[in-house]
Amino acid sequence: MRRALLLSVLAAALLIAPAPHAAAQAKVQRGSVHFSSVVEWQGGLAEGIQITNNDNGEIRLADGKIEGTYTSGLTKTDFPANALGAVWQASVPAEAELRLEARGGPTPETLGDWQQLPTSDARSQSADGAFATESLIALPEESQYLQVRASFKAKALNASPVVQELELSYLNGNSGPTLSPALTRVAAPFGPATLTPAPQIIPRADWSGAAASPQISRQAPHGIIIHQIGSTAAVTNTLSFLRAVASYQAEVLGWGDLSYHFVVGPDGDILQGQAGGPTASIPRFAGGDDAIHIALVGGGAASEAQQRALASLIAWLGEAFEIAPLGQHSVANGSGTSARANVAAHSEAVPGVADPSAALAGQIASLRQAADTATVRSRWYFAEGNTFNYQERLSVLNTSASTASVRFRLLRQPGPAEERTVTLQGNGRYDLQINSIFSDTTDVPAIVEANQPIIAERFMDFQTDITTSPGVQMLQRVWYFAEGSTDGSFKTYLALFNPQATQVSATLTYMKGDGTTAEQKVEIPPMQRSVVAVDSVLPGVGFGTRVIASQPIVAERTMIFGPGSTTNSGGVHTAPGVAQLAQRWYFAEGTTQPPFTMAVLVLNPNAQPANVAVTFSNADGVSLTRRYAVPPTSRLAINVNEFVPQLGVATVIESDRPVAAERAMYWRDTSVGTVTPGTTTTSYTWRFADGRTSDGFQEYLLFNNPSKNQARVTVDFVLADGSTAQQGVVMPGSSRYTMAVHQLYPGQRAISATVRATQPIIAERSLFPSAPTDAGNRGGASTFGVPER
Repeated sequence: MRRALLLSVLAAALLIAPAPHAAAQAKVQRGSVHFSSVVEWQGGLAEGIQITNNDNGEIRLADGKIEGTYTSGLTKTDFPANALGAVWQASVPAEAELRLEARGGPTPETLGDWQQLPTSDARSQSADGAFATESLIALPEESQYLQVRASFKAKALNASPVVQELELSYLNGNSGPTLSPALTRVAAPFGPATLTPAPQIIPRADWSGAAASPQISRQAPHGIIIHQIGSTAAVTNTLSFLRAVASYQAEVLGWGDLSYHFVVGPDGDILQGQAGGPTASIPRFAGGDDAIHIALVGGGAASEAQQRALASLIAWLGEAFEIAPLGQHSVANGSGTSARANVAAHSEAVPGVADPSAALAGQIASLRQAADTATVRSRWYFAEGNTFNYQERLSVLNTSASTASVRFRLLRQPGPAEERTVTLQGNGRYDLQINSIFSDTTDVPAIVEANQPIIAERFMDFQTDITTSPGVQMLQRVWYFAEGSTDGSFKTYLALFNPQATQVSATLTYMKGDGTTAEQKVEIPPMQRSVVAVDSVLPGVGFGTRVIASQPIVAERTMIFGPGSTTNSGGVHTAPGVAQLAQRWYFAEGTTQPPFTMAVLVLNPNAQPANVAVTFSNADGVSLTRRYAVPPTSRLAINVNEFVPQLGVATVIESDRPVAAERAMYWRDTSVGTVTPGTTTTSYTWRFADGRTSDGFQEYLLFNNPSKNQARVTVDFVLADGSTAQQGVVMPGSSRYTMAVHQLYPGQRAISATVRATQPIIAERSLFPSAPTDAGNRGGASTFGVPER
């Protein structure tokens, strides 16, 4: 073979064109030491080894020996080096062993420890598929002397390993930036939008200046493979070492680019590797399996910082590319296919390779679990929250059969934020009493997220009234409210929560019944909420509202009202805004029976009139339709009691233009009440996380079957002690039904419900601290369940 290996490697280094880049590429110094001729091999110490002139020079076990060692002489480098790799041509018979090691140091007297040059499934593309170290070993800083050692073992005489050629590549990547807080970090910009936060990464151009190679093959990754680079020696300069690895893989091995999609440094810094991102194909490892490759810098167990970073990275990748951290996928092998863990050590994917270390490989199972726990599969936002004037709780229902890790983030203002994490069994529920944590602030926006599907609700007790509502799942730039009033005792507050990392500007447009409008500008600081007291800019009038924000936010409305009401007493209701206008709206709850007064609110924010048909249906399927014209940029308030006498009704609103719609119910001379936006959704399944039938509370479930077909409805309850119960009902087409839960299951301090039907229906829940007809009744609240889509 003579110098075929050496010439091809050198040719590759000379001929491979550098990739285009967005910033000046950091220069990496690279030199080499060659062993291929008898003269070059004879410069070392051979113990039990013979040097032959076969193929111009090779080393093998001496005759009659089954063990031996070759140790090269010291080689002085042309410049101080900090990393070393190797490419070699060798043949190793079955059951024989060949171990290559190297070391370096600033002087002959200060050489570091011997480090193995591990083989892997990687092969040099520049040297006819020669063996190669996948990565580099780290050398002591300013190393100028190198030495290599080869250990041979054979099971039988004349079955020796043979090394024909060996090239050591030494590199110095110190030219370029070092890790520091000032180095640019951005949210990983790859893949679709995810609930799981994209981790902060250091872009490739910011640590090496290199950009994508001209041709990138794409893949749909099915798994994640964990590598380890840096061997046992401490990597004192992560970016210098990584630049050296990139140069070695791209230019010495001929791979064109760094062959890891991401690299995690010793302190948990995540660096972009392969310039094409996680869908760039890397056919150098694991038989070309379509996988995302992540390398950890170090030689032993992952540090705590690396474990946290890796868990967050895998969690995000898993959601973005549908790679379940605890799952498996099929891979091709010689005889067909086999199952492999979605997150696997390199040595799991390719048995026999030397990385990662046994310590890191032993951490993979716990890293999978940590990544699964860190995956956000459900998130709920609450803009309203107040523990100074209210008793507040957040209720969560785990809608999956799997154990869920649920995190509550309470962004109290002023801070600091509070976090609580609970483990919730499959189909279980949990109540977090916010006042038991703190009760000293009127501003508590909250975020609830979990690694399993959940629903989350908020209950607030004002002492003189209550309010309940599910959270908001999707942030929006535009929100609508059909209800709003500053007339008489009514006070309207808009709570605008900005969960973004930057300040958000919002424009509020108030639309009155006569079509005139007023406008207000608001600034919302990052991770805070701003509360707008509308009566300060628009007194003495009923109105609807449109909120347009510069970035997606959460918007809720709280109204306090009633004779003698103040900012901390009276009637109250809170509801999220309407995220999308629609031409059809549904309500299951509604009544004009004493003591209730019912109104339907329709907001038309369009520049043209909207023609609206409102249909009311009772339990027997009898319906009544009323028609209205709603002028542009105006709100219509319909007093239902004027034409629906003392009936419980479901409501459907249909419009020739998209509008927003809400339903209001007041009682006790408008001293208490509840307002709820309608739903545009019918569903076979609705869920309620909260509920109560103890201490005098009355709970009703309201169903609206808007189809003409009969619907069989089944309700599964989870009671306070965790036991379950079930009720069923048959509903005629176009009908409404009321289920009095407190009569069926009295004395339950907590009760959740899942409603399933054979036809798409609408489901609401009404909750009253006592019967609405009682003189001492202190309000109530109605809210839709969460539909399963």
